[in-house]
Amino acid sequence: MHFSRSNNYQISTVRINILQGGIFFLMLLMIGRLFYVQIIQNDYYAGLGAEQRSVIKNIQPERGRIFSLVDSASAIDDLYPLAVNKVYYEIGVAPAKISRPQNVTDIFVEVLELEEEEVLAKVKKDSRRYEVLAREAPREKAEQLQVKLEELRFDINKDKSEEEQVQSLEDMGISFTKNILRFYPDKEIGAHILGFLGYGNDGYSRVGKYGLEGYFESDLAGYFGQVIGEADVAGRLLADNDGKPVQNGADLVLTIDRTVQYSTCKALEKAVARYEAESGTVIIMDTETGAIRAMCNYPSFDPNQYNQVETAEVFNNNAVYHVYEPGSVMKSIAMAIAVDQGKVSPSTTYNDEGEIKFAGGQVIRNAGNKKYGWVDMKEVLAASINTGIIEATSDINNKIFEDYMKKFGFGEKVGINISQDSMGDISSLSKKGDIYKATGSYGQGLTVTPLQMLSAINAIANRGKLVQPYMVSQIMYSDEIIEDVEPKVIREVISSGSAAQISAMMVNVVDSGHASKAAVEGYYVAGKTGTAQVANPETGKYFADKTIHNFVGFAPNENPKFTMITKLDYPSAARYSADTAAPLFGEIAKFLLEYYQIPPNR
Repeated sequence: MHFSRSNNYQISTVRINILQGGIFFLMLLMIGRLFYVQIIQNDYYAGLGAEQRSVIKNIQPERGRIFSLVDSASAIDDLYPLAVNKVYYEIGVAPAKISRPQNVTDIFVEVLELEEEEVLAKVKKDSRRYEVLAREAPREKAEQLQVKLEELRFDINKDKSEEEQVQSLEDMGISFTKNILRFYPDKEIGAHILGFLGYGNDGYSRVGKYGLEGYFESDLAGYFGQVIGEADVAGRLLADNDGKPVQNGADLVLTIDRTVQYSTCKALEKAVARYEAESGTVIIMDTETGAIRAMCNYPSFDPNQYNQVETAEVFNNNAVYHVYEPGSVMKSIAMAIAVDQGKVSPSTTYNDEGEIKFAGGQVIRNAGNKKYGWVDMKEVLAASINTGIIEATSDINNKIFEDYMKKFGFGEKVGINISQDSMGDISSLSKKGDIYKATGSYGQGLTVTPLQMLSAINAIANRGKLVQPYMVSQIMYSDEIIEDVEPKVIREVISSGSAAQISAMMVNVVDSGHASKAAVEGYYVAGKTGTAQVANPETGKYFADKTIHNFVGFAPNENPKFTMITKLDYPSAARYSADTAAPLFGEIAKFLLEYYQIPPNR
């Protein structure tokens, strides 16, 4: 018995020693691990902890708004919104959390007027973690939904214990995500001025496209802010530091008069239909300052639904983008050059024989092969005589003529703050040979934009001074800094005396020439028609059945309030601009003279 007890005692002692050794070894491991973590790896784990507690939140800026004047009598602080931001909600469901799919479906059908079958299918789709029911629900609809869904949540909870109750709509399986989307109240009216807010190259960021939205993207977009701080275990922000404030986008105030813009665009739309044209453009400019009061293109598009257009070409602002051969409206410019150079006066006469021959056998004839006999320069403009304007400019050096055309602003961008400002092309005037100056004098062989043509004629209306066309009058930044855009005279192109003579000749065009339908009773209206041929880029020749009709003019002649271009592309209901673009000008001019309350002057 003694032997047995001694053996058991020895075994127990060995076990105890092993156990003690194991515990001691584990303690050494723990001490070593603590030393490694707290001393050697202290910086690493301290940083990891800070990273887990830190909060970095980006704050999205609010995009700047775009405003126009309500009308001509409005103060600068009485503005009409053309592009604003509206709050919308994306509303979705987590089907697995929905305990009463039919009740939820009924509420969405009632408030958002959705199809019951489609909503119920999404709500019951247990295999999906998230289903979108509405992407752009207005704020008021979202609030109605929330009220009704909260009533449903209360009903769900009334028979549940406190632990089982659904604490929020999100716990019930319904989420509301707030989005700020761009909204354009006037839809198609002025869409080409504004452009739209589209998607960037990454497919999800929003950026301005075309028009002012594109040109002023960096100003309108603003800059993201950031909050940097530490959060507690519940995610609540304890403190913040080192962040940066959000900078909202700048607001733009335009020179556009909303009343004029609306009336002009509607008149253009009707004219395109009346004269069976493919498209059209009208621009109205304040003669003295260069401020754009209206800029319309038709067809237009709704920037709220820009993705529903048939072709992206409709986005192009043809007022500044489309280049065309202007035809006989250019005769006013060529005549101004001849008068300013002292080569002719309004009373200068010549014997028109119906054609002029050039070196190489080239011959230019009048429209309809007419011969006018002895006529003066007033008749040359009034009857739009090709050979007459060639005669008027024949003694002008080709380089001088080209330089004048450049001074009028042709061949370079107008410089207006809007995307797609095109240069046009007057390079033919640099070629050797008088034929290029001759064709250029009546608007063939060179191209311009409607705004270039308007700006050049405006120099005649403005006593020879070329002013900078502009559309943005103020840029208002979020820090209350306001940047005012002042009218700017670029240069004097012709003398005031030359401008006065050409203006009077252009009044005669309306009173006695082809442009009688542009007249407004009781006023001296100045203008010039142009029925321009259209070049076929494939053959280099002109289309037999395509013309562009344009008319450029101003009123009243002595002290013009506005200068305007009306342009119709490929009209088929009438042959000449005297019967299309001129009466459109007259219609809008009558409205403007009444609108600006300008008393009759004749």
